[in-house]
Amino acid sequence: MNNTGAFILAGAVAVTDCAIKSCITDVPVKNYGFAGNKMDGFPKAVCGVSTVLTFVMCGALALSPKRFKLPLALILGGAVSNTLDRVVRGYVVDYIPMGRGVYGNLSDLSIFTGTAVGMVKYILEDEEEKPSATGPDMV
Repeated sequence: MNNTGAFILAGAVAVTDCAIKSCITDVPVKNYGFAGNKMDGFPKAVCGVSTVLTFVMCGALALSPKRFKLPLALILGGAVSNTLDRVVRGYVVDYIPMGRGVYGNLSDLSIFTGTAVGMVKYILEDEEEKPSATGPDMV
């Protein structure tokens, strides 16, 4: 996957989740914090951190090796939608019941999936492909 395809995928994830959220009239859960409502008493700080990290993810995706474009695109797509929620609404709309009173959304699932796929790709890749901790750039 090249950069264009990766950013299109990220955009598709974000647009799809935003479209779903726009159809919800009775929001099941308003998440003012991070995952699991961590720091929900500081929504402006959470919004600021989320915005900065979303821009960092854009750069990470653009600069990443081809093998990590798919997982990073999934993570970025989820980050964009949730960050837009924080900026526009002040909270993230969580609409998928995940058990034991926990709710999430398509963006959360995309972020989780991208993280899992990226970890598996990294673990399974050949040792020659992994960056060296003692290579010329690390000395």
